[in-house]
Amino acid sequence: MIDSHCHLNFETLSQDLPNIIKRCKENSVTHLLSINTQPKDFINHLDLIKDFNNIYISYGIHPEEINNDSYLSLIDIEKNIKNPKLIALGETGLDFYHSIHYKKKQIEIFEAHIEASKIFDLPIIIHQRNSEDTIIKVLNKFKNDNLRIVFHCFTGSKKLLDYCLENNYYISLSGIVTFKNANILREIILKASLDYILIETDSPFLAPVPMRGKSNEPSYVKYTGEFLAEFYSLKKEDFFKLTDNNFYKLFSKAKKDN
Repeated sequence: MIDSHCHLNFETLSQDLPNIIKRCKENSVTHLLSINTQPKDFINHLDLIKDFNNIYISYGIHPEEINNDSYLSLIDIEKNIKNPKLIALGETGLDFYHSIHYKKKQIEIFEAHIEASKIFDLPIIIHQRNSEDTIIKVLNKFKNDNLRIVFHCFTGSKKLLDYCLENNYYISLSGIVTFKNANILREIILKASLDYILIETDSPFLAPVPMRGKSNEPSYVKYTGEFLAEFYSLKKEDFFKLTDNNFYKLFSKAKKDN
């Protein structure tokens, strides 16, 4: 199994990283993608994971971190692009739930990530909250650019899922899908393409059942994976192999033999 989205530099995880990696091995979680949310944290974040050859990293600005002074530095990305650990851009996207004060700036920074993905040939990790229509509007500007995209922690509508299906965009499913109150989400993802699904924890947030209420960690991705295998009527091993292969298709810089 691969946890395609976690935040290892958050304090609850970074302070216990060796034990967290140990528990991953014990639960057959082989690789992790740790998501960067602020450029100023990138170097320290990279240093945190440098001794673990099974951990990758992204470079990006989370929409909740954006203010009027925010900008995405192509020079900074270029400095780090040769590092084999850097395999994605984001998370980026639009969040109109927490604030709409920097709505225009969020869109500007989102589009900057898209342009960077074209320049550096890296896939984009998208955060979406209360912003489906605007995200679709932005992405439609780049419809002919063959973007590689994953909507992480997918909780979108049927409209957004259909848009992903039409454009061969990936969705990543988190512990939310295991929650009792997630019936609408489960109904929507029944129509998802299994060739474009990833699994994630978004740890330290959103621990899946049966760990709900606890601080989440990458090894808990097994609970989401096992739940979804049963949900899609697949053997666990087949579902894990499928989602692993999807990860490597999207994040093509990642190497299976690490």
